[in-house]
Amino acid sequence: MKLDIRDITKLPNLLTLVRIALIPLFVYVFLWEDGMIQADIDMMEKTNGYLLAAIIVVISGLTDAADGYIARKFNMITDLGKALDPFADKLTQAAVVVCLVIRYNEIWWLVAALFTFIVVKEITLLIMALLFLKKGQDLGGAKWFGKVSTIVFYVLVIVLIGAPSVNTLAAAIMIGVMLAFNILAFSLYMREYMTLYKQRKQENDNS
Repeated sequence: MKLDIRDITKLPNLLTLVRIALIPLFVYVFLWEDGMIQADIDMMEKTNGYLLAAIIVVISGLTDAADGYIARKFNMITDLGKALDPFADKLTQAAVVVCLVIRYNEIWWLVAALFTFIVVKEITLLIMALLFLKKGQDLGGAKWFGKVSTIVFYVLVIVLIGAPSVNTLAAAIMIGVMLAFNILAFSLYMREYMTLYKQRKQENDNS
């Protein structure tokens, strides 16, 4: 992997940077509405902070989809983008989960379980991907089940962030669904890696 700082000017990477820039804005708006910080801005007093925070998550999700589509469609895939994109995803997910812990402190343990599993999953998949890339095997990017898990995460997060009236039981069910989809995606990714490992081992044995 060769990172070229000049690739930062390519549109997909600029969109990824926008996604990273949205993270502190999301956290600020959410914490302001939650009463944890003060904002001496007249416009903020007339704004539904939870709804605004949910809109920011929507914009973040749309830029995530757009940068990947543009990169593939117009052949703008770069090593810098491959590094920045997952970094932006994980930062966004971490910020969202922390805010969910604050909102639903009665079930903080369930949100913490979701966060912990996401971290373990991503670190494990990153290590596996690097091991295969070191041996010259390209894994071909995200699989459909990984994309479905991400979509489920964003949809349910938008509901949880934007609708403060959601009760604890409903929130627990939605967080449980997110956790279940992450577990499913992780299991299927590991199956893919094991299949690739067996194929490579068989090729080496036959050579």
